[in-house]
Amino acid sequence: MFFHRDLKGNRLPRGTVCFTYDDGPGPNTLELGRYLFEQEIAATFFVVGSEAEKNRDVLAQLQEWSHLIGNHTYSHPGLVTLALAGGDVVGELARTDRIIRPYISSEVVYFRAPYGNWREKSQPDSDEDKDTSIVADILNRSGQFPNYVGPVNWDITGEDWECWRQDISAEECARRYLVETERVGGGIILMHDSAEEESLRSKNRTMLMTKILVPLLKARGYRFVRLDAVVQSSSRASTLFW
Repeated sequence: MFFHRDLKGNRLPRGTVCFTYDDGPGPNTLELGRYLFEQEIAATFFVVGSEAEKNRDVLAQLQEWSHLIGNHTYSHPGLVTLALAGGDVVGELARTDRIIRPYISSEVVYFRAPYGNWREKSQPDSDEDKDTSIVADILNRSGQFPNYVGPVNWDITGEDWECWRQDISAEECARRYLVETERVGGGIILMHDSAEEESLRSKNRTMLMTKILVPLLKARGYRFVRLDAVVQSSSRASTLFW
């Protein structure tokens, strides 16, 4: 089921985090997945279909390491804009689903919308979103995704993509993630193992940043859980908004 409200990790106990990575697979995804596996951290990789179909071996290895593979659409569009323009919202998910399906071990497939773009603004110049999602309505009506859960949002980000755009060091980026995690107290962390913009892919240092961040979080006693442990409670809570 696709909910009208985003699913977050704000029901997690304080000191608990969930690692998620968007926009891959990228050049360093395999090394990143291996490192996390060695650290006994199971992450979720929300993959872009156009990249995933070129890196099926990476998906297979991530699955072997007990990471989850999630759907992040095929071409990374803003789904509200696509829906309002009459575009193929269903096709964006269905095309990626066919690619990732062999690498999904659980009954549930998790979905994250590109940019977190899910609901229209209540007014053209407003920062507030409408209560309902045109995207959720389209996807649920299609009947093609009975075992999907989404959209999965996040609670914490240090904006790694912006760090790489500005040539900020991996050490400073990790510090920003640590500060934000300490401020929020825990939840779903958003990172990117690749980039939508081709010019940023070669600058991506999220793998190195993760290797700096993990020991810092462990030293502070943080516990790491996989996304399926987070969304069970969040999805039940979201039925209140259905």
